[in-house]
Amino acid sequence: MASNIAKRSLFRAIGTRGYAQLSPVSGTTSYDVKTSLLSNKLVVVAAENESPIARVSIVFRAGARNETAENVGVTHVLRVAAGLSTRNKSQFAIVRNIQQVGANLIATADRETISYTLEGTRQAVEQALPFLAEVATQQVFKPWEVVELSDRLKLELAVRPLQVRAVDLLHKAAFRTGLGNSLFVPKFQIGKISSETLQHYVASNFVSGRSAVVGLGLDEAKVKQLAQSLSLSDNDGVNNASPYKGGEIRSDKGGDFAFVAIAGEGAPVTNAKEAVAAAVLQRALGVGPQIKWSTSDNGILSKAIAGASSEPFASSAINANYSDTGLVGVLLAAPARSAGKLVEGAVKVLKSGSVSDADVARGKAQLKASVLLELESGSRAVQLLGTQAVLTGAAISPCELASAIDSVTTGDVRNALQKAGKKLTIAAVGNLSTVPYADELK
Repeated sequence: MASNIAKRSLFRAIGTRGYAQLSPVSGTTSYDVKTSLLSNKLVVVAAENESPIARVSIVFRAGARNETAENVGVTHVLRVAAGLSTRNKSQFAIVRNIQQVGANLIATADRETISYTLEGTRQAVEQALPFLAEVATQQVFKPWEVVELSDRLKLELAVRPLQVRAVDLLHKAAFRTGLGNSLFVPKFQIGKISSETLQHYVASNFVSGRSAVVGLGLDEAKVKQLAQSLSLSDNDGVNNASPYKGGEIRSDKGGDFAFVAIAGEGAPVTNAKEAVAAAVLQRALGVGPQIKWSTSDNGILSKAIAGASSEPFASSAINANYSDTGLVGVLLAAPARSAGKLVEGAVKVLKSGSVSDADVARGKAQLKASVLLELESGSRAVQLLGTQAVLTGAAISPCELASAIDSVTTGDVRNALQKAGKKLTIAAVGNLSTVPYADELK
C-alpha cells in the first residue's frame, strides 16, 4: 500500500512499482477516450492504450480547497488513511489481497481532488477491483486506527523540502482561503482530527456529482460496472469559490539558501484554450535542462537572470490549473547573497509581457514531447483523464491534447503572460536577508 502527494502542472505524478519492469509497459497514445454520464451524474471514462498494465482510478472533487477552519488538514489525513479497515474488509485483508495478486493501490491528493488508483496487470486489476471500491467508498475510520496515523503525519511534515513549502505558501498568499489551504495538515491539528470529522468530510464531498471513475486498459463495460456498484450519495455537493487575490508571505528560517516562488493568475482547467497556453508559457519560460546531465536551459527566464549571480542557482517556471483559476510563475532556489538580484530579474520577466515566436515554438515542442512521452505508460494518463473528468465532466485523449498544443499561438501565450504579470504574488522561505519585499519590486 502506498500513498503520495503531488502536483505538477496539468498532471499528477505517481510512483510505479518494480513489477512493471518484468515486461514492457509502454502503450500507445493513439487511442479513443469514451466518456459517459450515469443517471446519478457520476462521470465514467474508459480508454484502451494497449499496455499490459491496467489502471483504474476513482476520483473525488474533494481536495484541500474544500476544508474549513474547523477541519483544516483533513485531506492530508484522508490520504494517509487510505487502506485502513473499511465496513467490509480489514486493513490486513486489503493489503494482503492486493499484494497477493501483484497489484498496487495509490492514494493521491491535491487542492482539487482526492483519487484512489489501482494498477497492475489486467488480470490482477480485475481481481482487486472490489478492494479499490472498499477503500474509496466504504471508509469507517476506526478511532484506534486513526490515532496511529499521527507519526506518519509528523514524518511527512518533517521531510517537506523548502521549495515545496514555498509553493504551499504561494497558494496561501494568492488565494488566502479555499485554494490557499495547505496540502499538509498543520502541526496543531495532528491528533485532533477525529473519526467523526473524517466521516463527515467524506459524506459531504465523496458524492456522485463530484466523482469520476477512469479505466485505462480495462474494458468499458467493467469500468461502468464498477461505477454503478459504488455506494455514493446522490447529490452534487457544494463548490467553494476561491478567487485570485494576490499578496506576500515570508518565512525567514535562516540557513544558506532562499527559496522564492513568484506567480500571477493563471488559467482554469475549464478553459482549455487558456490552460494549454499557460502550459506552453511554462515551457517557454523554462523548466530546467531538457537534456540529461546538461546544465543548459534555453528558457526565457534562465537567459534573463543568468548574469544576476556568480554562484550556482536553480530556476523553473511553475503552472497550476484549477477548476476556476490558476497560477503561472517561477520558482527560484539560490544562495542567500544572490537571491535578491535573481528575484528582481524574474519579476521583470513576468511583468514584461514579451515572448517571441521562437520561444513559443520551443515551448510547444517541449510540452508536446513531454505529454506524449509521459502518457505512453498510462500512469500520467489516468491522472490527467481523472482530473479532466471530475472537474469538467469530460476527457480528451493525449492525441487531442497534442492537437490543442499545436493550435496555440504566440498571441495566446503572450496574453497568458500579460495576465500573470498584472498582479504578482510572492512567497519566500529560508534566508531572506536579500530578498526584496513585494512593494520594493517594480
